[in-house]
Amino acid sequence: MTSLLAVGLLVVVLGAVIVRQILGRGPGVWAIFLAGGFATVAVGLLSFGGAEAALASAAPVLLFLFALFLFAEALARSGALDHLAQWLVGRARHPADLPVVLFVGFGLASAFLVNDALVLIGVPVLLALAARLRTNARPLLLVLALAVTVGSVLTPFGNPQNLLVSVESGMDAPVYTFLRYLLVPTLLNLALGAWFLRWRLRRSMPPEDARYAELRAEAPPLLPEGGWRERLTRSPVLWVFPGTMVVLVTIDVTAALTHGPTVPVWETAGAGAVVLMLVSPGRETILKGVDWSILLLFAGLFLVVGGAEAGGVVPALESVFPIPGPGHSVAALLAITGTSLAGPQVVSNVPWVALQIPLLSHLGYGAGTPVAWLALAGASTLAGNVTLLGAASNLIVVELAERGGVPIRLGEFVRVGLPMAAMTVGVLVVCLAVGL
Repeated sequence: MTSLLAVGLLVVVLGAVIVRQILGRGPGVWAIFLAGGFATVAVGLLSFGGAEAALASAAPVLLFLFALFLFAEALARSGALDHLAQWLVGRARHPADLPVVLFVGFGLASAFLVNDALVLIGVPVLLALAARLRTNARPLLLVLALAVTVGSVLTPFGNPQNLLVSVESGMDAPVYTFLRYLLVPTLLNLALGAWFLRWRLRRSMPPEDARYAELRAEAPPLLPEGGWRERLTRSPVLWVFPGTMVVLVTIDVTAALTHGPTVPVWETAGAGAVVLMLVSPGRETILKGVDWSILLLFAGLFLVVGGAEAGGVVPALESVFPIPGPGHSVAALLAITGTSLAGPQVVSNVPWVALQIPLLSHLGYGAGTPVAWLALAGASTLAGNVTLLGAASNLIVVELAERGGVPIRLGEFVRVGLPMAAMTVGVLVVCLAVGL
């Protein structure tokens, strides 16, 4: 039986998120979910024991995110991400090529760093680039927002919703599973998206003048010559992060191919983060720079969803969003994709996925049905290109851009993002259907 109290609390929390995203003001989304989590316990939907169990189930996700945020902050402070962005700009032989190199470059980078963290670095870099070229920064920022959405589909650690799916679904060897089903559609989408943006934004790029030639001439090489001993000592993240990613991917893929034991991805990432903190001279500064608000959002989110499950809301959602069971592969794929495109436009993709995971589990989806879970992860991520409200990374770009004096309007985002979303979701569905 569905508890009216559980429904009411969920409506209030999600309603507050919707109002916040439409108005662009008010308490942060993290604060709304954290307050909702406290309210879930206060009104008795979850006992203290139930809340403890919900947070215990959230621990792998929180620890994995924390590790990735540590890496992202350390990379930012080392100057590596800024260096990468400058190198990317130098790859564009002509201004019309900027959308291509930025889209592919930031897209690939977002597959290995949480996209929310990547845009925190990307926006200031592109604002400075536009100022240097005396051109409008808005098209460059649109490319960034679209790129980190498309590229982050590829791996379990590309964005928070992928991480949720990989941990909560019970998926075996999540890195291997994501790469097996999503490598081809992601590479296709990066290629098609780059072509589309070059065509769509070519007239918005800066002129090919002396300033642009000077900027290209100043672009650094990808790997600077000499001084590596000092560089690696000063910024250990330059070897700890790639080393951690290599170990993580190797263990996961080897376990999948040999059917041997695997190590949870969050444990490997956590071990790498511990090493980083032990060897980094500026560990206190790195810790202070971590975006704790997203971790608090997840803690509150797990409590709210736990209260919704305890209150019988999840079975009730099945009648509102009917999804076939595991025996109807193509129909289920289309249903999951369709709802995952629409839902994030209301509550953003992370809360939507958090609500869909128990629903799919209740219907019988598990570790043996990876395509359904990847449809949820992929479609809910690509839904971020439909409107600004679809992804938290979009909202971060908008907020930082406005601080820099470059407002981004919903209409101009949709005019570029909606065709991109239609194209990339179509590729995703076809590739997943072939892989069934």
